[in-house]
Amino acid sequence: MVGAKWKNKATIRSYSKPAYTSTPAQQVIRAGFGEMTSFVALFADQIKSLSALNTKGMSVRNAIIRLNKDMISQGELTESDLLVSRGGLPNVEGMAITKLPSNAGITAAWTKKEGVTISDKARVVVIAVNQDANFAIAGFSLNEDEECTFNVQIPTTGTIHCYYYLLDYRGSSRVSSPSAYVAL
Repeated sequence: MVGAKWKNKATIRSYSKPAYTSTPAQQVIRAGFGEMTSFVALFADQIKSLSALNTKGMSVRNAIIRLNKDMISQGELTESDLLVSRGGLPNVEGMAITKLPSNAGITAAWTKKEGVTISDKARVVVIAVNQDANFAIAGFSLNEDEECTFNVQIPTTGTIHCYYYLLDYRGSSRVSSPSAYVAL
């Protein structure tokens, strides 16, 4: 018998030795899962309070992985297709993300989103990731500010993958737009 946690509940079950098979299809999925989990782990904790994903019983990291399960089955991470948010709010428009001089940071600028479904508390969340340099930064600014700046030294080599989305509140619930992508 072995004890374990399952969905935050203590359980006891009989131990069965798993058969470790190594078929080509399993290797493809393992490779895709490994690649995605190491990428998402760089920023998942930083957006814990900035995510509207359904995380019932799971971490934000696992919710993002679940959202992109088709990519895992293909066996490789395509950063430009990765979704870090989904929802029914309108997309952020006019986004321009640029590096500051001497790689001293990143500035994101957008066009303020207006409408009856957008409140004064709406935020634009921006995530910048460079897996080669083990770098990730995430933050937000109010939608009405139309700009967000990260004053942190950014890597000089490799691609910086940037994701952004609109996050708003309905009472105590968070709602968002689908994430969009820009590479630097």
